[in-house]
Amino acid sequence: MSMKFKFAGAALVAVLGLGAMLGAAAPAAGQMDHMSMMSHAPDTRKLLDFPAPMREHMLSNMRGHLQALNEILAALSIGDVAKAGKIAETRLGVESPGAAACVPNSGTTDHSTHDMAAMMAKFMPEDMRALGLTMHESASEFAREAAKSQTGGDLKPALAALARVTQSCAACHAEYRLK
Repeated sequence: MSMKFKFAGAALVAVLGLGAMLGAAAPAAGQMDHMSMMSHAPDTRKLLDFPAPMREHMLSNMRGHLQALNEILAALSIGDVAKAGKIAETRLGVESPGAAACVPNSGTTDHSTHDMAAMMAKFMPEDMRALGLTMHESASEFAREAAKSQTGGDLKPALAALARVTQSCAACHAEYRLK
């Protein structure tokens, strides 16, 4: 099997995972998602009422995460596994700026009231923080596995880690919504 075909197949698997995440994403204000329109079922996800600055910051983070996932998939589609791993580690991994609010006890240290990560850590439900941390850990795992696959290794472990990234996103969006 050619390398080009392997990467195309890998990109397809990753796109399917991203599609699953997007399908579970919260619809924009005033819009219904496809499943809600078909089932006419009430939205039973937990409604979170965060302060306005935190809400805007969280939505901005999620858009940034989605953009990073898109760039990872684009890099994989052209066979640039190194670039995909770098994007994952720097923009989604456990050391990325957005991960701070998901780290256990990050809200208990002495933070400035202007520190958005500390504010988010205080308001996020523990289960939501755990899902976020799993997403960030999976992104770092993807980066490590992507690096291993560059030297002729199997790309499947990296793609499995990437699927866990989007699975965490989908699980969080299925459980929670912002007011």
